[in-house]
Formats: sequence, structure tokens, C-alpha cells
Amino acid sequence: MSTNKNAYEIRADILSQAQGLLHSKYDREMSIWEQTRTRDPQTGKIIDDVDRPEFPSAEAVLAEANKLYSFVDQK
Repeated sequence: MSTNKNAYEIRADILSQAQGLLHSKYDREMSIWEQTRTRDPQTGKIIDDVDRPEFPSAEAVLAEANKLYSFVDQK
């Protein structure tokens, strides 16, 4: 048995999905970035901190949520 969600629940779900998508993308990019950096041979610390991926901002999450919501909002 399925229940219909109200508009607030749909938007909350979409916001959560957008956040999850961007966090997964960040985790993937960060993993690749860490694996391809030059490290100090003795300490193992990253030497070059160039082009480090940025953690998704609230604005980026909202923009992604709006893209997803536009699909739901189409008639």
C-alpha cells in the first residue's frame, strides 16, 4: 500500500537526493584526487594541494535540487 506524499515531503526527499548525489560525487572525486597526488616519501603527506575538489556548498545542493524538482514539476 502506497501513500501519497505532500509537496513538502516531495521537496524534502528531492533535497536529500540532491545532497546525496553531490556528496557521492565529491567522495569519488576526492578519492581520485588523493590517489593521484604527489606524496612525501617519508611522511606520506600530500605535497601538492592543487585542484583539490571542493565540498558541495548549500547553494550547489539547492541548485541540484531545483534541477531534480523541475522534472517532478513538469506536467
